[in-house]
Amino acid sequence: MDNGEVQTKPLIRHALDEGKTVYVPRCDGNVMDMVKLESTQDLDTLPRNKWGIPEPSKDRPVVNPQMLDFIVVPGMAFDRYGNRCGHGKGYYDRYLSQAKQAFACAVCLNVQVLDTLVPSDTYDQKPHAIITPNGMLFSAQDK
Repeated sequence: MDNGEVQTKPLIRHALDEGKTVYVPRCDGNVMDMVKLESTQDLDTLPRNKWGIPEPSKDRPVVNPQMLDFIVVPGMAFDRYGNRCGHGKGYYDRYLSQAKQAFACAVCLNVQVLDTLVPSDTYDQKPHAIITPNGMLFSAQDK
């Protein structure tokens, strides 16, 4: 755990080891794209951005959001209705609105799932499922 969020590097490493195609986010201004990882070595050598987060360099090609079938969604807090609170920049909300065919799955710690409603707005995109150490919650949206 780092910054109150589940670290996904072991999940990414496992997917790459299993021969899965994996894309990771890259942010540039207000735009987030996904960039293909070629190997676990590629994962381990990603340069860090100004926030210290490993991120592909700007010269790497991006994938069309409509080509993805599964997206792991981060968040700071979630409620039992599928609402999520991110870091407030809307990167994933904008990206998921372009990748409606993809199954969006959040992974979080038990303490990140609140019994009270997480504030949301019309532009907020709910994940289809939220996975915690205690199990899985599904959002109310149809998919």
